[in-house]
Amino acid sequence: MPKKSAETTRERILRAAERIYAASGFHGMSLRDVTLLAGVNLAAVNYHFGSKDKLIFALADRRLTPINTERLERLAKLRERHAPDPIPVGELVGALVDPMFKALRQGRNTRAITVRLVAQMMIDDPQRFAQIHKTFYKPVLECYHGELQRTIPGLTSHQVNARFFCAFATVLGIRLMHESMEWFLKIRAEDRQFDILEREMHAFLRGAFTDLAE
Repeated sequence: MPKKSAETTRERILRAAERIYAASGFHGMSLRDVTLLAGVNLAAVNYHFGSKDKLIFALADRRLTPINTERLERLAKLRERHAPDPIPVGELVGALVDPMFKALRQGRNTRAITVRLVAQMMIDDPQRFAQIHKTFYKPVLECYHGELQRTIPGLTSHQVNARFFCAFATVLGIRLMHESMEWFLKIRAEDRQFDILEREMHAFLRGAFTDLAE
């Protein structure tokens, strides 16, 4: 069949696997359930992905790579704009955070799947998440780590790492608690909720990445 047909089959498998994995996790997701929801046979799953682990890895690639690609592209532009001087903290924070909010604004259904998917990846299996972290998060964090140390030389490498960990946990919390935004913010309009959260996340992380060692 034409290449377009194969791509459509792969996309159907990914969409089905996302829904099941986000709801049930690795052990609750059977390839049989994926094939039934996607309307394909097991041979198609094996052809496109080879194994259940590789299918999960493909789910991470599908959701995380666009965000991280934009983060690295924005960082490259900041380096070019400010060279040879350090990049201001606020601009580094924006380049790191804004792509995530852009992804979260892509509709309620897409957002719900994405946040549950990331949560499952973190709690499912430490070894599997370690591989996902190494592939999708570590290269980005290392780039931003180097720039933050140039911008804030008063912080040690360990302090930058620790604050990255706190920032990561905060961002994950927003992903996991997005259904509670209306209750916390006292605002019903979803666009306004994200406008406020994005602005305050900028302020929160600018404060976190200062040169105060206390």
